[in-house]
Amino acid sequence: MTDSTHRAPGLRDAADPPAFDTGRLELWMAEHIAGFAGPITVDQFAGGQSNPTYLVESPGRRYVLRRKPPGRLLPSAHAVDREFRVIVALADTDVPVAHGYAGRLQ
Repeated sequence: MTDSTHRAPGLRDAADPPAFDTGRLELWMAEHIAGFAGPITVDQFAGGQSNPTYLVESPGRRYVLRRKPPGRLLPSAHAVDREFRVIVALADTDVPVAHGYAGRLQ
């Protein structure tokens, strides 16, 4: 987590511990993102409660992680995978979108 005295507005500490394994995330990022170097810190955006959204910071870059909430979900609900497909589809167009790194942790 980031020191709360230096946190940007709109962020809060991710659950302690976060709802996911940050060590596993860091290992995945090292394997799948060119030029990535840890360690990472994770804060959660204050909004986005239906799909929790996190700021993941490494010494050299900032990333945004969106995920489905934990628990049982309706099949069509919380379609972050659909959001990812749209971002990737728009990547080579004039529409400004973030770079999509992966649609799912494996």
